[in-house]
Amino acid sequence: MINTKSKLWIPAFLAIPILYFITQFLPFYHSGSIFFPSLGSIFWFPEQNAQTIDFIAMFYHGFRVNELISALLMTQFFAIFLIIITLILRKNIVVAFLYGCWGLFGLLSFFTTRALTFSPVMVYGGFAGILMLVLFLAAVALSVLYLLMIFKNYKNKVALFNAEQAA
Repeated sequence: MINTKSKLWIPAFLAIPILYFITQFLPFYHSGSIFFPSLGSIFWFPEQNAQTIDFIAMFYHGFRVNELISALLMTQFFAIFLIIITLILRKNIVVAFLYGCWGLFGLLSFFTTRALTFSPVMVYGGFAGILMLVLFLAAVALSVLYLLMIFKNYKNKVALFNAEQAA
């Protein structure tokens, strides 16, 4: 990423995927059992959360845990990739573009996964799903703001160059 006036861009870009991983461990669904399993627990250990999966299946006929693959596994791998790329290419504009793509993909997977969308199940879901949605929106917004700032800096430098050439 190109140097801008503020040095807070890199920590902000790194915080979004890290917070996304934290949301994977927040309690997500309550199906009447003693504990609230997290979304990661439902995805990685479905045999231990059969009661919760049956509860979700009451609202979504034919629900299978495999429906969460694009919403969780792909976004998790992409988030790990983003953290590594941000640490390696911190002065490259491609990082901001990739965060925007990750945020858009996350929004798409969030709204196309039945168990994550706003529904009766979401009432039982607590804040984990809403936080995921907010983080995907934040990734898109931060990417757009950064790209707009880069464009503004570029425009100012071109105007300054043209003024020097005219003088």
